[in-house]
Amino acid sequence: MIDLSRKPSYKIENVVASVNLHQRIDLNAIAENIPNTEYNPEQPGV
Repeated sequence: MIDLSRKPSYKIENVVASVNLHQRIDLNAIAENIPNTEYNPEQPGV
């Protein structure tokens, strides 16, 4: 039986977004300089 009296917990672990900035940006430099970020060009869909 499911206990419906407790609220579920959640954690956002991965967010994917798309944007067109009409210019080139260095994603490696961004990932190296912003804490808790990761850039993996071999990851499909990114």
